[in-house]
Amino acid sequence: MRAWRVHELGHPSVSLQLEAIARPMPAAGQVRITVEATNVNFADILICQGIYQDRPGVPLTPGTESCGIIDALGEGVEEQYRLQVGDRVAGLTDLRHGGYAECALLKAATILAVPADLEACDATVLYSTFQTAHVGLFHRGGLAAGQWVLIHGAASGVGAAAVQLAVACGARVAATAGGTAKVDYCRNLGAELVVDSAGEQPADALYAAVMAATGGAGVGVAFDPVGGALGDVTRRLMAWEGRLVVIGFASGTIPQYPANHVLVKNYAVLGMAWADYPLRRRPMVEAAHEEILRWHREGRIHTDATVVSLAEVPASLAALEARAVTGRLVMVP
Repeated sequence: MRAWRVHELGHPSVSLQLEAIARPMPAAGQVRITVEATNVNFADILICQGIYQDRPGVPLTPGTESCGIIDALGEGVEEQYRLQVGDRVAGLTDLRHGGYAECALLKAATILAVPADLEACDATVLYSTFQTAHVGLFHRGGLAAGQWVLIHGAASGVGAAAVQLAVACGARVAATAGGTAKVDYCRNLGAELVVDSAGEQPADALYAAVMAATGGAGVGVAFDPVGGALGDVTRRLMAWEGRLVVIGFASGTIPQYPANHVLVKNYAVLGMAWADYPLRRRPMVEAAHEEILRWHREGRIHTDATVVSLAEVPASLAALEARAVTGRLVMVP
């Protein structure tokens, strides 16, 4: 089979090599799938360099979330997880043999069933990207209809998912995105207020716009996968007893939340790393999966997935790094 392999850690522009390798055999707690689709993630850039929180060592194949058909089972999987050869599933990969390949190994505990009539590229995005947004907004953030929510990086894959889910539940969305095209994209998704993060003094502009829109009250929920200067100003935009949900730091800079400020404004800062939820909160994840699929069938949310080939993975990662992508990129072998 063909797979992108990393033998020496480094930037994917130099470390990724497309090779023909034997199909990996699943260990206990794993399944092997014939890959139908894999999300192209910023995290994979970090994985190639060995600076992501998951460091499997080399050689490795990046690609953290994939959808496909099970063609081999590891020991104990059928009995413990009720999985069988031929099942169509999505899940998190074992990064020694991740999803940028024609076959991949999935962690059985993270797997969710994929309907037969759902496009593979949609299934992969709905599995992880929309799960991240759903758990962040509703489980961690407690977002409800009528509340204001601030969503950073709203033209990215997870940001666009968060905007759509917030609109679908009846919330009011303020958003940030870089550049005129991305601002327009977010407005088309349903955001009422969008501030151009590539404009002049975006933090000041964001503060003024949000406080004006909310009558000085601030936002009940913030969803931040970006951090940086906008992450710093977000704490000042939190309503009393608001929930600031930290998803990641795509800007490369980690914001600070001084304890005295948290105390005075009575807001909560909540972390949200989705990968542990299928293991620790399985019933909640399954319920979120059903709601996401239902809203997708009803046309209330859509994936905006752009399909790329296996050969295009390095160029796609470069486009992500350059912030040149709107919505989601999905690799289909």
